[in-house]
Amino acid sequence: MTVKEYSLSIVLNAFLAYLWILFITHTVNMVNSMNNSFFVGIILIGIGTVLFFEIFHRVTPFNTYKFSHPLRITGVASFILVVAVHFLAFNLV
Repeated sequence: MTVKEYSLSIVLNAFLAYLWILFITHTVNMVNSMNNSFFVGIILIGIGTVLFFEIFHRVTPFNTYKFSHPLRITGVASFILVVAVHFLAFNLV
């Protein structure tokens, strides 16, 4: 495991977290203009998030590693960090 692999894991997962944030904010803005927005929003965000995380799991080059592998832990930590910064500190969008 080199610094290059750790860097790739951090950058790739941080970018995917930003894409997920863009998806969620776009979906929320789109659903707010509809009738029955709560139910439609739950369905769209739920289905979209499940599909996104399935793609996310397959896109990363580290999908063959176990979840306890240091590269996977680093990637998940960077994903969670970007999402936490967006929701707790300031908006990234």
